[in-house]
Amino acid sequence: MAGFFGLGNYQNSGVGIAKNRSSKGRLGLFFEILSTRIWKLFSLNFLYVIFCIPIITIGPATAGITKVLKNYSIDKNAYVWSDFISTFKKNFLKTFILGLFDLIAYAGVATGCYIYPKMSEASGNNLFYVLFVLTLSVAVTFTIMNFYMYLMIVSTDLSMKNIIKNSLVLTFLAPKQNLLSLFLMVIISAIFLLLPLWNLQFLFLMLFVPATFIVFIICYNCYPVIQKYVINPYYEKTGKVNPESPEAYEESLFEDMGGKETPIELKKSKKGRTIS
Repeated sequence: MAGFFGLGNYQNSGVGIAKNRSSKGRLGLFFEILSTRIWKLFSLNFLYVIFCIPIITIGPATAGITKVLKNYSIDKNAYVWSDFISTFKKNFLKTFILGLFDLIAYAGVATGCYIYPKMSEASGNNLFYVLFVLTLSVAVTFTIMNFYMYLMIVSTDLSMKNIIKNSLVLTFLAPKQNLLSLFLMVIISAIFLLLPLWNLQFLFLMLFVPATFIVFIICYNCYPVIQKYVINPYYEKTGKVNPESPEAYEESLFEDMGGKETPIELKKSKKGRTIS
């Protein structure tokens, strides 16, 4: 049945779906990926919250969520449960130490930001405000470094020493991506922290929304920086084929011809005489 004006006609072959299906630019692709995986993001956020409850497992849980969302950010498949758990286990020791250090560092930053202004007011010494600004600067730098450290842990086999060194360099090498990610992280965090104060019923949103959206934005903005300055140079130097490059598909046994196929239409049969 051809349907109305040819709609719903499954007897003819179209051109197929191209692998590089999006021509909407980076922003368009961002919302396209986000909309097609929205329910997976909700379930992943819930999984992340559950695994963060012991507090000391925040590091491994962050590695798990980063692995899944890194794949989503480059429009690759990932399985919420299995990829999260396997990454959680595989990188447990390294990310456990990093997560523990994060907790100590941010506790120190919070303490400094609270104490230094009070000490300045009590003593009348403006030097404490300088220490306050330095504390904030260190906090911002360390936060952006975290964007890259977890991404490199789940994407490369680099030693922790090189991961820290590269993260520090990339913090200053890509200011546009880093500041945009930081700004959106602060905005989203503020919204979901203030909503429960306005109405306690919004507290349940913390189970399903903010973490995955924040980490997805970070992965989408920052992983291309890692590809450009860390991953691609490695494959260029060694001569190996980057599995995330288009050339990786050339060795496939069957080529994806989506978007290249010639439409096939069946010949229309001539009407014959009716036998009465």
